[in-house]
Amino acid sequence: MTRAGIASLLACVAGCKLQDVVSAPPGAPVLVVESVLSAIGTVQTVLVQQSQTGDTTIGVSGAAVQMTDLDPRGCATPSVQLTELALAVPGARSGTYRTTNFCPLALGDRVTLRVTTSDGRVVTGSTRIPSIRALAVRVGDTTVSAPPASLPMDRTRDSISVSVALSGARALLMEAVRTTTGEDPSISFATDTTSVTIPGNLVDFMGDGRTLFRAGAYYALTVAAMDTAYYDFVRSSTNPLTGRGFINHLTGGIGVFGSEAPLTYELRVTAPQLDPREGRYHLTGTVGGVAVDVTWDVYRDPLLTGSTFGQGDGFCAFVDGQWVGGAVHTSANGSFPGTTWRGRMFEPTGTDAANLTFLLSGTRTAPGTPFPVLVAPARNAAQVDTLTAVQISGP
Repeated sequence: MTRAGIASLLACVAGCKLQDVVSAPPGAPVLVVESVLSAIGTVQTVLVQQSQTGDTTIGVSGAAVQMTDLDPRGCATPSVQLTELALAVPGARSGTYRTTNFCPLALGDRVTLRVTTSDGRVVTGSTRIPSIRALAVRVGDTTVSAPPASLPMDRTRDSISVSVALSGARALLMEAVRTTTGEDPSISFATDTTSVTIPGNLVDFMGDGRTLFRAGAYYALTVAAMDTAYYDFVRSSTNPLTGRGFINHLTGGIGVFGSEAPLTYELRVTAPQLDPREGRYHLTGTVGGVAVDVTWDVYRDPLLTGSTFGQGDGFCAFVDGQWVGGAVHTSANGSFPGTTWRGRMFEPTGTDAANLTFLLSGTRTAPGTPFPVLVAPARNAAQVDTLTAVQISGP
């Protein structure tokens, strides 16, 4: 069983060979419900799906989804009916239900979930809200406790060290996600220990070999307390070869109804700038008739060489200043194929920050000498503007 649905079970009877393909008859459809409550907000989401052949699932529409806080602490609406989202809503999948006015949650609150489909099937579950009693996050020479905090990290020498004291929690969750590009998490793991250290120079040696923490990029570093249901969901799966089973806490279906208490920090990753193409670039002009004035603080990443955005050395860059949608505090990707300077910028004020919105391209000149940069909005390639760029600092 995967977390996306139910896997087929293949059996080998007497006389069969390992290379034989044995087909098993499909089982009855199973309801798959997934929801992890966040202790820091009142917006909660439940995904209701149904298993199909193999590992696939399909969203279940028209269900009645009810959530109840059994310890409401004065909340006037401890029981709410979630609303099914239209597919036109950004990020919505078929079978997504949401509430925006659930009770504020506190340590120890017991919350129940009841899902009733239009054909009468019922799935129930419950969770108890965990919390972080004490926390210390150290990056390099900087140690902080509660957010907000921006943590600078030189990926060539610094590590991330986390030490927590948990209340009503089963495990610790750590996750780091690039904040502006919609990439998969750089790291994401759960552990039943309360002290973790992660080197900043890690690479994805089991995947594509990419740098996990890229200099020139911002990351959302989340530390969260997990309840038992969420931890069991993350750490278990059904494997027909080992016989290890998925740990399910729902009644009437499979999946997860759990909870977490997250704290999130901004991680600003840097590295020594050694290549003459690295450094700060100042870009000015107009895009779509709007005046822009931004700096790109560029850091070369040799592991991005040969990326889909050019065959030269890849880079990431901190982007700050005034852009089309107003003030920006974001990061961008790019490359230096030959003498070309190419960038891909994400507009954080757009409706979907994960979508690429601007393509930039120019031919570099000597530091201090202006050069033109063409800008094309990705959603309107016919509109092309020209900015003036100049490298104002470097190694």
